[in-house]
Amino acid sequence: MAPTKEAIEKAFAKADTDDNGKLSMNEFKAVMIELAEDEEEREQCKNEGFLNMVMMMVDGDGDKMLTCDELMNLINDNEVDETQMLSNMVNGADKDGDGYLTASELKAMMMQMDPDDDDVDMTVNMIIRLCDTDGSKKVKPEEVVSYMTNGGPKEKDPKEEAKMMFKMFDSNKDGFISKKELAGFLKEMAGDDDEDDSMIRMMSNVMLAGADEDEDGKLNYEEFSKMMDDQ
Repeated sequence: MAPTKEAIEKAFAKADTDDNGKLSMNEFKAVMIELAEDEEEREQCKNEGFLNMVMMMVDGDGDKMLTCDELMNLINDNEVDETQMLSNMVNGADKDGDGYLTASELKAMMMQMDPDDDDVDMTVNMIIRLCDTDGSKKVKPEEVVSYMTNGGPKEKDPKEEAKMMFKMFDSNKDGFISKKELAGFLKEMAGDDDEDDSMIRMMSNVMLAGADEDEDGKLNYEEFSKMMDDQ
């Protein structure tokens, strides 16, 4: 049974030791442990990564503190805007506050969401490739939110799928896929550092030779799209 409003308010007041009407991370941790319904939940609430992710999701103003209303909405599972919660979490991952997420910031966020994800590096690399619009290897939080809400696994227009795949291969954003980019992407997708580089190079050479219609040594979008259609 979820805690009553009175129990939440009492726990909040008890944890708010400096009486500023907001909970810091340590104060939030104390409240969550006190209000946990069983031992398993109490143990989960001792996990700093888990608590940090939860706080980022419900911290509406981004001040890394929670008000009583924000805590109430969280614990009572009140109806909330899931996109807004995701946006809060992604913005909270921007630790240096420069308005961009690096691969390491993205990975830290993804590990908090799923610590047991063995494919986290591949996922981060895919997000960087798809959302990095200027080749800086950084992404804007709103672009990550857009990808997570609109670019997840669902049925899409094949043309949109091809555009997304093209962006993933075209790492320098010059509008073409070179042999090096093709081989690099295949190497990353193999997910094995011991993968035979000669085999990767051979595969990329074969793919390029079969799709490079104008024989300029690289693939434009039309050539890439035709290659994907033939797969």
